[in-house]
Amino acid sequence: MKILYQASVLLLMTLVAPTAVAERVEMDNGDIYDGEIVDGARSGYGIYIWADGNRYEGQFRNDRLHGPGTYTWPDGRSYTGEFVDDKRTGKGTFVWANGDRYEGDFLDGQRTGSGSITWAHGDRYTGGFRNGELEGEGSYLWPDQRQYRGQFASGKQSGEGTFSWPNGNRYTGTFLNDQKHGLGIFYWRDGTIYRGTFDDNKMHGWGVKKQPDGRQELQSWARGELQDSVLIEGHANCTLEHAERTWMFASEQCINGLAHGSGVAVSLDGGFLIPDVRVVLGQVVVGDVLTLPVPQLDDVSEGSDS
Repeated sequence: MKILYQASVLLLMTLVAPTAVAERVEMDNGDIYDGEIVDGARSGYGIYIWADGNRYEGQFRNDRLHGPGTYTWPDGRSYTGEFVDDKRTGKGTFVWANGDRYEGDFLDGQRTGSGSITWAHGDRYTGGFRNGELEGEGSYLWPDQRQYRGQFASGKQSGEGTFSWPNGNRYTGTFLNDQKHGLGIFYWRDGTIYRGTFDDNKMHGWGVKKQPDGRQELQSWARGELQDSVLIEGHANCTLEHAERTWMFASEQCINGLAHGSGVAVSLDGGFLIPDVRVVLGQVVVGDVLTLPVPQLDDVSEGSDS
């Protein structure tokens, strides 16, 4: 009895299932559809050609582009991949007429998710996208082998990242709108390391430069121009102990061997700064400690023509 019932259900489903028929439909506006029709709607495989020259070949469902297909434009652009309710959604490949090429995720017609884009001039990006722009973690490679790895926002290098040059130099730190901005470390291929603040892609403010022989210098920069450089060393006539560290503080107002006055202090290990510090008889009364980024021992020196 059970077998007879199942067979009856299958027969009924077969009898009532919609049947796809192949038709060619020419519309009053000049559009042409050539493909499968189910219950009066474009469903299944078909080709749709718009009067303006746009063309789609692939799957339809209820008069909408739905499933795998290829959409081409008269200007040479093309998309091959998944569609959901007329929109590019899922995995796909978009090729521009000039040779630029994107492969990856789409959502509601936009490059959103993970993917890679290769420009005709040789640049290549692999990483996150949102609404067609580079967003999140990614890697950008130039034809001359410059490379940025890190965070992107609204299509630009913004956040934490590393920019390396083919000559062996590297910058690791924060970026804003494609520029080195904020705290960072600049590595030269000869082993020199600078830790400090950057602005508009240039050293700006206070920082510590460590030479290959181990000497460290407290430096002041203004828009990439060196203003001052002082060897970091202790001064017995102007001592300063703060936050469990020994600091260098230079002032002509030191009293009885104790730091006194206003200026800048740097820890003798070169890892901390107190810009705009005010010291009274060896006690810091005004000033916040700025922690410099720590260089990685296995980092290969890098940087640029900063």
